[in-house]
Amino acid sequence: MSRQPQVMGLVGESEVFKRMLAAIRKIAEYDAPVLISGETGSGKELAARAIHYQSRRSDKPFIPVNCGALPDLLIENELFGHCRGAYTDAREA
Repeated sequence: MSRQPQVMGLVGESEVFKRMLAAIRKIAEYDAPVLISGETGSGKELAARAIHYQSRRSDKPFIPVNCGALPDLLIENELFGHCRGAYTDAREA
C-alpha cells in the first residue's frame, strides 16, 4: 500500500499534485503576497492555509476572506484600508 503525500489536509498522488505541494513549500519560504485562483471547490483555501502554516507567520492567525461576498467598490477598502477623506464617510485612516 503506497503512502499518499499529505500537507495540511491536502491528499493526492498525481505528479501535478506533488508539484503543487512542492510549490506550496517553496512559496511558504517567502514573505510576499500570493494570488491563488481556480474553480469553485478546487481547494484554494486549503492551499492558502498550507502556505500560511508552513511559513514564518504560522504563529499568527489565518483569516480567510470570501472576496466574492464583498461589493466591488469596497473590496480594496476592506482588504487594505483607506485614508481619511478617501470617500464621503472616511473619517479615520
